[in-house]
Amino acid sequence: MRLSSVSRGADRHHEPMTDPVSADGMLYLIRAEPSLLPAAPSGVDVAKAIEHRRHDEVHTCFRCGGRAQCAFVAHTEMGDRWLDLCADCAAWVHRTAS
Repeated sequence: MRLSSVSRGADRHHEPMTDPVSADGMLYLIRAEPSLLPAAPSGVDVAKAIEHRRHDEVHTCFRCGGRAQCAFVAHTEMGDRWLDLCADCAAWVHRTAS
């Protein structure tokens, strides 16, 4: 599984997370099953899809239920899935997975 992300914090772009261990670890840390995540479009520009989801749509954080500010696409065996997190939960996952 791979995980793609584009998140802005103070206008910074983070590089896509493509390390399979990081992706699996992120899903494990927030106790996510890919089947619980909504399907993401495949065959599209991932960065544009993420930016559209973050800026033009409102979603809740999968971990805490707050408003999501970060969106990730998990490329799973079940297909592409959205993982929406607030900035605090995304930072927590990055810190904890490191």
